[in-house]
Amino acid sequence: MADKRIKYGANTAIFIVLIFGILVLVNFLSSRQFLRLDLTEDKRYTVSNATKDVIRNLDDIVTITTYFSSEPARVAQIHRDIRDVLDEYNAFSKRLQIDYVDPVDLDDGEKQELRFKGIQEVQINVPGKDKLEIANVFMAISVGYSGKEEVLPIVQSTANLEYELTSTIVKVTTKEAKTVGFLTGHNEFDINAQEQLNQHLRQLLDKNAQGQYNITTVDLQAGEAVDPSVTTLVVAGPKQVLTEREKYEIDQFIMRGGRALFLIDPITMQARTLQGAPLATGLNDMLEHYGVKLGNNLVGDRRFHDSVQLQQGNMTFIQPYIYFVKVIKPNFSKEHAVTNQLEELTLPWTSSVDILTKEGVIGTALAKTSEFGQSFQGAYNLMPGTPIPQTESQVYSVAGSLEGQFKSFYADKEIPSTETPVTTDGENDSDTSDQIDNTDDRTTITVSAETQIIVVGTAELLTRLNRNSADFFLNCIDWLTLGDTLIGIRSHTITDRPLVETSELAKNSIKYICTIGISLLVILFGLIRYFIKGRVRRLVETQGVPTAID
Repeated sequence: MADKRIKYGANTAIFIVLIFGILVLVNFLSSRQFLRLDLTEDKRYTVSNATKDVIRNLDDIVTITTYFSSEPARVAQIHRDIRDVLDEYNAFSKRLQIDYVDPVDLDDGEKQELRFKGIQEVQINVPGKDKLEIANVFMAISVGYSGKEEVLPIVQSTANLEYELTSTIVKVTTKEAKTVGFLTGHNEFDINAQEQLNQHLRQLLDKNAQGQYNITTVDLQAGEAVDPSVTTLVVAGPKQVLTEREKYEIDQFIMRGGRALFLIDPITMQARTLQGAPLATGLNDMLEHYGVKLGNNLVGDRRFHDSVQLQQGNMTFIQPYIYFVKVIKPNFSKEHAVTNQLEELTLPWTSSVDILTKEGVIGTALAKTSEFGQSFQGAYNLMPGTPIPQTESQVYSVAGSLEGQFKSFYADKEIPSTETPVTTDGENDSDTSDQIDNTDDRTTITVSAETQIIVVGTAELLTRLNRNSADFFLNCIDWLTLGDTLIGIRSHTITDRPLVETSELAKNSIKYICTIGISLLVILFGLIRYFIKGRVRRLVETQGVPTAID
């Protein structure tokens, strides 16, 4: 008996030692191998591949320092969440040095240095017993690299932390900022205008750039080449026809490897009305040569479209408006970095954008209508509520991208001269013009380097900016200027989950299944059980088989 106790005791001891050893081994391995399971659809709680690429390719140590007060509890909780994010950053790079500083431990001189760097105390409301108190706290993060330092002065959550932190890392490690130029001189969208919307877009661009690129304007009316510092050229809604020389300069910019974003409006509106007429910019033939055909039309979508507000007296009505085409997730390109994380996008008054087959060029339809898309041509009465003519329904592409090597539109043509209208008194005159030939020192580049072009059938998305249109526009700028670096990170912040519109038949089917179908299922179950019990009872009566069924 004693031998059995000793044997069982030894076995128990060995089992405990083995369990303890396994736990120690698992703890040892987990401290050296980062593993996390994220079951969300877009991996919202895992750093994106773009962030991993950025921090894995660092060429020197980047120091991330958090400055968070330890009290109150609300700030401490935010700091714990931020530490979880930084732990994940640290797991994917050996060139990150992460420090945590509690400003309470700093003396007055060190706190003054923080204020000099832009790290200030902020006031927050702290709920207490029967009162609301105000506390001064630090909630900042600084990123340093090779003598440069950038500060996130107020970090109140982790909702947009990855984008802000990674873009700041890219900013401090970027050796030379690139330049995005906006074409001017044809009543385009003016990025420097003082209107509130224009200023809002400029602020978004400046915040999005984070020192990675500069914003400038490009004027080609003098017949000079696009400045070599410009990486991406944005042609946003010209209202006048470009001259052949201006088109030539854009063509040669692309031939030199420049990237271009064309937002081309198909119509022009009469003042203070919704009467539209076709708009000519002179760009259609050149874009078709590259591989994108802009339809001389206006596209609507009878299934997926936005609504507009109508004011009649003191009443406000919401009116469906098919000319504001709404692109939903299934109709975006799933492979392209610009659109594969977008949920929806409204394109007001857009034309079709057909992708053509060109040798050496890869074309992608970025956004499409539903199968109920329609095309309209001619003069347009765009007043909401106006009867809409019936046309054949089909899918229309409304935005597209081109990648590859392009052939110059002017490869077999003479270099256009610059047209400068002048008169004898020195004033501009639209009826007479002198041709200034400044082409002697120019040689046309006939084949481009590898480059990219994006074409969208409207520029109105910039004048009706919302979160989705802003993300789409910024994704286009980022992809053209920086590649895929930050697009996937920004997309982590997109939370819209629009309901997919369904047909009336589907709606009625679901309604009747919920109201009548469930009741019928209960009745059917009861009848089946009733007949089974009756059959068993008859079986018992005829054969005397015992049963436990009540």
